[in-house]
Amino acid sequence: MDISPLRALCSKKNLSVGVLLMAVVVSAFGVSYSAYENRRLHNQLQQELENRNRAQVEWGRLLLEHSTLTSPGRVEQVAVEQLGMEVPKAGDIEMVMQ
Repeated sequence: MDISPLRALCSKKNLSVGVLLMAVVVSAFGVSYSAYENRRLHNQLQQELENRNRAQVEWGRLLLEHSTLTSPGRVEQVAVEQLGMEVPKAGDIEMVMQ
């Protein structure tokens, strides 16, 4: 068995080339992983922005519904129709003094 090719691989000149080659390979994997992580985080950000927009639309709808249900006209209508209340006449109002 001829070991001269093994000696050639272990020479200082080829060793430095091998180390540089390994550095390039490790760097390539790092770039690939970094791109993958960037895409994953970007997709997650887009989902969170979509969730925020949906929540803002829902909040606006709830504010509108709240203002509609608590308007003075609506409160008076519910008081008259469902509770049988009525606005007192001037003669029915009594002032209480201490």
